[in-house]
Amino acid sequence: MDLIYFFIIFFFVILLLVISYIVFSKVKQGMDQRRVSQLENEMQPIVDKYMESESGSKISEKEISDLRKKVQTKTGLQAFNSIYFARVKQDGLTEKLHQLVTLIIDFQMLNNNRIVRNKYRKSYILYLCAEYYMNSEEVIDFALESLEDPSLYVRNNALRVLRNTGNVDTIIDAYRKISKGKLYFNNKVIVDFMGSFRGDMQELNKALASNMVEFSPKIQRGIMDHFTNRRISEYSNEILRFIEASSDKEIIIAGIRYFGVVHKQEAYPFIVEKFKSKSYEIRAVCARAIGLYPCEETITLLKEYIKDANWFVRYNCAFTLFHLEEENIFNKDSSIGKVICEKDTFARDIMIYTLYSKGLINSDNDQVKLACFQIENVEKEERRDGFKTNHLVH
Repeated sequence: MDLIYFFIIFFFVILLLVISYIVFSKVKQGMDQRRVSQLENEMQPIVDKYMESESGSKISEKEISDLRKKVQTKTGLQAFNSIYFARVKQDGLTEKLHQLVTLIIDFQMLNNNRIVRNKYRKSYILYLCAEYYMNSEEVIDFALESLEDPSLYVRNNALRVLRNTGNVDTIIDAYRKISKGKLYFNNKVIVDFMGSFRGDMQELNKALASNMVEFSPKIQRGIMDHFTNRRISEYSNEILRFIEASSDKEIIIAGIRYFGVVHKQEAYPFIVEKFKSKSYEIRAVCARAIGLYPCEETITLLKEYIKDANWFVRYNCAFTLFHLEEENIFNKDSSIGKVICEKDTFARDIMIYTLYSKGLINSDNDQVKLACFQIENVEKEERRDGFKTNHLVH
């Protein structure tokens, strides 16, 4: 009996402690929020006065010192962040705002601030360094070192810091470090950060092209995707030589995709050759890229590989054939018409599907109408497993 009473009392003590902790946390959170609001009201006029002055002369050294002292606390930094991000949202990051940040915030101050729990501090410090566009040697070294951190959030925020420095050499050093390491970086993140670099984009592109052989395949693919997205043609010779010497499937795919956006006639034989690849992914990307090089050989290849065993290859061939012959689509002697009359069920069906997806076909039980002409079934028994086309009526 005594044991039962003990457990009941123990349970109520634990419950009381939990309730006390929750109440205390709520009260403290409310007090912190009120303190943040109070500090924000105190700091806002000083920030506004600095932003409105031409050279910052309206704001005294004492006011700057006061701001610097306040942002060293957790609530003070939260209050300044609120003011800062509101300004950035309203006016963008102006030179004046960046000067103010430089006057009152430095890396050591951020590093000593306990604005978040230790578990998240490194990531949040890097996040703030990126948002404040801090580019001191201390910050750059910290960000480069953080590229090897086990946390993906830390690594991504470190990349954001390095991107926002606008320093080309720093970015190249970062990609070298990533290439030597074995930690995961999302390819889209790498490409997006290249495209949103805050410095001289032409200098960055030049450095990426000239140093590409030093990087890992992931970074190399990222560079080619970046050049593809921005349609950068200045380094097409380097890319062609690079993919011709590579046996990496992803590198080859990225290179072919690039030459499907950036026209270079010298790349045409490479695309034609890779149409014979055992990899359906390479054949599929070739089927799209080759549309940038219209000629009889291209049409012949598309008509041949529209019979491929792989659905993606067939669809890309049909898609490219449609765009190459779009103006000639109503001609019964067009390549599209000939494919539809093919005995090969796969080729015919994927071409009809492509035309249907483009809104050029209406189908019912026994016929398919294509704009000016229609393809009809004369004998239903010839349909068997799929749609059978017997003659083309113009």
